[in-house]
Amino acid sequence: MRTALLLIAAALYGCTANPEQSVSVGNDVRLQLGLAYLAQGKLKLAYPHLQTALTNNPLSLDANLALGQWYLATNDVDSALSLYQQTLSWQPMSGALYNNYAVALCVAGDWKKALRYFDKVALDPAYPHHARAEANRAECLAQVSHDAAQP
Repeated sequence: MRTALLLIAAALYGCTANPEQSVSVGNDVRLQLGLAYLAQGKLKLAYPHLQTALTNNPLSLDANLALGQWYLATNDVDSALSLYQQTLSWQPMSGALYNNYAVALCVAGDWKKALRYFDKVALDPAYPHHARAEANRAECLAQVSHDAAQP
């Protein structure tokens, strides 16, 4: 079950802070390096860059999303949830954040709350990955159905 849920988390890599997309990282080379390593699965190399990017700019949505993805990739779901909750306190209308938080909730097994946050993605019309968020929602629902069918 945990493996299937982590596949959902892996699906996030294409829908938020991504080194191949135009993100608002400006001249934040550390974030760009961390994202590049994260996309390549080089988690040990990604972490110090992502941590430095967040330390340098704690209110960077991209840095928070990227570090949250790193936490999910390393199976540290509690840290991802905590980081996303903190970020929601000052960034309450981000489709990317809603999507990532919902995926983390799904991985943690909090299906009902995850589905509520997937629904909130639609509140951000500027978020360019609504279709990916819907696919993540569907994967979460499929996991709920799968788990319900288990004895």
